Amino acid sequence: MRFVYAAALLAVIATPALAQRADDNAVKSAEDAFGTNVGNENIGLYQPFDVRGFSAVDAGNVRIDGLYFDRQTDSPTLIAPGNTIRVGISAQGYPLPAPTGIADYALVRVGDRRVVSTIANYGPFGAASLEVDAKLPVSDGKFGIALGGSWGRFIFETGADEVDTTASVAAQWRPTDRVEIIPFFGRTEVRNSEAGPAIFVAGAFLPPEVKRGRFYGQTWADQHSIGTNYGVVGDADLGGGWRLRAGLFRSVFEAKTGFADLFFNTQPNGVADHVIIADPDQQFGSTSGEIRLSKSFATGALRNTVYLVGRGRDQHRRYGGSDVLDLGPALIGTPAPIAKPAFAFGPQTRDRVRQTTGAVAYRGQWGSLFEVSAGLQKTHYRKTVTEPGQAPQGGRDSPWLYNVGGAYHASERLAFYGGYTTGLEEGGVAPSNAVNKDSAPPAIRTKQVEGGFRYSITPDLKLVAGVFDVRKPYNNLDQANVFRRLGEERHRGVEISLSGQVAPGLNLVAGTVLQKPRVTGEEVAAGRIGSRPVGQSSRATIIGADYQLPNIQALSVNATLTSYGDRMASSDNKLSIPARFVLDVGARYKFKIGEAPATLRFSVGNVFDKFGWRTNPSAVFVTNAQRRFSLSLAADF
Repeated sequence: MRFVYAAALLAVIATPALAQRADDNAVKSAEDAFGTNVGNENIGLYQPFDVRGFSAVDAGNVRIDGLYFDRQTDSPTLIAPGNTIRVGISAQGYPLPAPTGIADYALVRVGDRRVVSTIANYGPFGAASLEVDAKLPVSDGKFGIALGGSWGRFIFETGADEVDTTASVAAQWRPTDRVEIIPFFGRTEVRNSEAGPAIFVAGAFLPPEVKRGRFYGQTWADQHSIGTNYGVVGDADLGGGWRLRAGLFRSVFEAKTGFADLFFNTQPNGVADHVIIADPDQQFGSTSGEIRLSKSFATGALRNTVYLVGRGRDQHRRYGGSDVLDLGPALIGTPAPIAKPAFAFGPQTRDRVRQTTGAVAYRGQWGSLFEVSAGLQKTHYRKTVTEPGQAPQGGRDSPWLYNVGGAYHASERLAFYGGYTTGLEEGGVAPSNAVNKDSAPPAIRTKQVEGGFRYSITPDLKLVAGVFDVRKPYNNLDQANVFRRLGEERHRGVEISLSGQVAPGLNLVAGTVLQKPRVTGEEVAAGRIGSRPVGQSSRATIIGADYQLPNIQALSVNATLTSYGDRMASSDNKLSIPARFVLDVGARYKFKIGEAPATLRFSVGNVFDKFGWRTNPSAVFVTNAQRRFSLSLAADF
């Protein structure tokens, strides 16, 4: 906290500088509707944990400035102030794309001018937080430091709350005009995070509606975790068309205490079997990185770039040893506090993944007409699992992976694209209701075909439309609640994006994805599971708009409409969550504090207070968030 207060004082006494956080606006920043995050704002059909129905994070497809990063925990906003989901045409020319899409995080840059920003937030549900970011040039154009800190008490739709603190530091060093080095460190600590109730139904029916905002878990089931990300990124122009880029990262998530508050076999009247799982200290850590050497050269009208790439990771996980508390029958939505019992923890499971990849990639551009890319990878994967009292067991894989893609620019406005990609990705982690909770199956082979077009309706308004076909092994819970491979999963779909300025002062981000997710294999053929994967929807639509009032230049209003089709909620396909839409609205007012630019933002989430259930691949039910209000003030001193 002292760090935050000191930084806040620095912000107050500092002289005016270049605007930064006061200008955060995801709608204005988005290049398409597929996913953009700016500061604390995000917009788009996809997010890092949901890209075409899959998780780019769980698959291991996270990058920092385009470099391979085996992420185990989130980074503070200052370290990674934004991310972009790279699918479709936005992935063209991207060296070594991935079938699930890539969540590409932008690393902080200090710049040449000092900026100190403060962001104060109130809401939703009475939450409050303060964030301070400072970018401080030390030597003009040569060296600068970025500092950040935040404190916040967050309250959720379940009534649970938590206290988060973050601290971060990064340096930008340019020893020469051709070399840039950025070391960074970020730490997030979450305390008093109450475990929210998770509901599982006993049949083909939804749980009865519960009152949102009334916490009916156990107040002593407080979770405590610490996440750290640190590393260094380097970029060097070696001259003669040669360029060297490299990154080395360490990511660690440590769960000091953990709880899962589960309501099994919930009946239509809300009566359920109440079970709490307590976890001892667990740790998930990984050291990863990439080195990339490229050579650019021209042969006539063709501009060529060849990449030589080396990637690697060494991941260690320690988990298990949980204790299970059976509390008997309970009524969901109704508080029933009990005294905290004494838990007895057992030995833990450890696993280790070592993976190295060597690759060569190519990108060619024939003027402004054609663009082609290709890549070939050889990866060596090894996983070892050591369960308590058992000999270590392991698995290996050494596939050749490849990708090929291209784009044809038929005119200045119209471009067509297509691509085929194969990959070796992580297959997810067993959920809290699995017998083998927290275990991770071996890596899976995946592939994707995609194609489409981009059309510039105007220089500021772009339409993108494409089709995709993603195929992966299907890991989920079997009839005995064991998380394992059950078949093959295939997502075929159409995605459409319209983004940009449609009229003076009016910016739009609109998109929809229509997909057909299906599962095949022995489990489906035997009738033990249905053909539609759990947690998947056949449609998602988003429309976000930001309008600056012509007669009041300082004031803008915004709205986001999000709509989903029905979502499969049981493995036998007998239960689904109905389609629904949610409307969020807000307004921004720009002004100055002294000479410092500032923005006051007010927002209302779920304007019509629609009630609905959410689910995921483990068929757990949690409520959506009720109507909520938020107020924030951002200023750049």
